[in-house]
Amino acid sequence: MKKIIVFLCLALSIICMIAFVTACTNDVEPKTDEVSESAENHSESQTTDQTAENGETDSATETEETSEESEEQPSEEPVEEPSEEPSEEPSEEPVEEPSDEPSEEPSDEPVEETSLKVIPLRIPDEEPDWNADYNKPKVEFDQIVPGLVAQNVYVGNDGWMFYGATIDDYTGNYRYGDTRLKNIAKKFEERLEFCKENGIKLYFVVTPNKNSVYPEHMATEGVEMADVRGIDVVLDYLKENTEVPIIDCRDGLFAAKEARPEENLYYKLDTHWNNHGGFAAYSQIMNVISKDFPNAVIHTRDEYQIDYFDSYMKDEAYYLGWYDTITEEGPVYTLRSGDTAIMTDRRDSGPYGEFIHAYIHENGYRDKTDYCAFENTAIADAPSVYVIRDSFGIALVPFIKESFSESTFSWTLGFDKNDILEKKPDIVIMQVVERSLTDFFNQKSFK
Repeated sequence: MKKIIVFLCLALSIICMIAFVTACTNDVEPKTDEVSESAENHSESQTTDQTAENGETDSATETEETSEESEEQPSEEPVEEPSEEPSEEPSEEPVEEPSDEPSEEPSDEPVEETSLKVIPLRIPDEEPDWNADYNKPKVEFDQIVPGLVAQNVYVGNDGWMFYGATIDDYTGNYRYGDTRLKNIAKKFEERLEFCKENGIKLYFVVTPNKNSVYPEHMATEGVEMADVRGIDVVLDYLKENTEVPIIDCRDGLFAAKEARPEENLYYKLDTHWNNHGGFAAYSQIMNVISKDFPNAVIHTRDEYQIDYFDSYMKDEAYYLGWYDTITEEGPVYTLRSGDTAIMTDRRDSGPYGEFIHAYIHENGYRDKTDYCAFENTAIADAPSVYVIRDSFGIALVPFIKESFSESTFSWTLGFDKNDILEKKPDIVIMQVVERSLTDFFNQKSFK
């Protein structure tokens, strides 16, 4: 009975609960509709209010989230960007900028120099002829020591060799008596008068022997340079007894030797000066001439590119039979602005001796050219010159032809009046080396 009562109580309780829930549900549904309608009608205002009220919270939340992301990602991006962009952009800029600027400014001068047409001294890639007489030793190599005199070669110190025929000049054995000196002066005055009558300025240029400039390389035991030599006697007499302008190239060479002692002005293995010596003499000659002819063009050393090439000028080694065994380089001067003189005439009897190895220019000129003439229209206002010269004129031709509007070079000890009158030069230069003074004055045309 108790169980039935309990069961009934439970059933009654359940029924009451169901009724209560149903009643509550009916009461809530209208309110829900009102809320939904209110939400629909006032969604914007509520959203605005909520945004205003919760803006800081939301933005703070977003900021926190963003900051969290930015704390994570920037730690990666800065690593990626600097590692990629700087490696690409800077690597491109240095490549582009240096490729532009150096190609315009710094590269101009090197391009100009490399484009210069540099003329070597000797025929390039020439195979030695070991059967030639100049390659057949006349003395043993270990006998070529200071003091040796053989084959008209005098061996000095430090590998220097001198022309044996200059020893008498060096020691002062050549003598000039009063009668001979008067005759020399008289003939010089006659040539000077001829030039004056034809509106020509005459200059007498004397080039010194090698041992006159480098006595320190002579083996001095028993061979010493005299205090007064033939060149001193002749030039002093002409200065006192004639009006002939004299250019003694010893002055220019001594100055160049002192200014650049590391540069030899003469070849060690040859009797001639090299282009360093030739340029020193040219500068001295032009400084004198420019006082009378201001329009003459004087080129300075810095206008030239200087290169060094194997030289054919080794006449002392040639005479001893060791020509191709012993080598020496020589300087070559090339105008940076380019040569402008053009050859208009050339006469040549052919090379001999060491000159067979001299480089041949495109116009046919070579250092052993008996007669040649040039025209330089680029300096048409400059004077014209006629040069009577010997082998020492080889190193003067490249410089002089670029300083005058017209230039003629005659390799002779004579004085061809007819040719001079035909050329009608403003200037005549008579150039002779110290050792040839006697031969110069003995010429028939000079008598």
